[in-house]
Amino acid sequence: MDKQVFLKDLQKQLKKFGVNNASDYLDYYSEYLDDLIENGLTEEEAVQKVGGVKKVLIEIISDNDVEIPQTSDRLKSALLIVSLPVWGPLLFALYLIPILLIVAVLLIALSFGIAGVWTLVGSFIVTFKIGVLSAGLQFGISLVFIGLAILSEQLFAGMSQKLFSFNKYLFKKFNVRGI
Repeated sequence: MDKQVFLKDLQKQLKKFGVNNASDYLDYYSEYLDDLIENGLTEEEAVQKVGGVKKVLIEIISDNDVEIPQTSDRLKSALLIVSLPVWGPLLFALYLIPILLIVAVLLIALSFGIAGVWTLVGSFIVTFKIGVLSAGLQFGISLVFIGLAILSEQLFAGMSQKLFSFNKYLFKKFNVRGI
């Protein structure tokens, strides 16, 4: 086995085991083999003196300076897909809670608005049927309902804006291109 075949096989094996700093080891063994060849050995003898690809690979992997990645992206992806039936519905339910709260606030605002308009119209009718005092009370109640409707609408607008910002953040977080 000559030097180039040895280095190519070593590179394949280092890539197979996921050694991040493989180029450092390849440079070292290339220079080491060059030194042995300069000292009078042939390429085959120099490779034989080093001990072959498997022996060198075992030495490299047992070295403390080797940077081997902890987990691969494939493993993470596989675990995410396998566990999707468990965490998917939970995540969807957690995502729906703020949306449903916003819908509830919108319905509260609509109900206060309808109640305010209805009692406002009713206060004019009460003026002629019962009297001014009852009409004034009903008119005040209608203003309270309309005020609560406006406050609820503002709460709805603020919550909707926060949800939009959160959705935008999630989209940027999970989008690879960052659009």
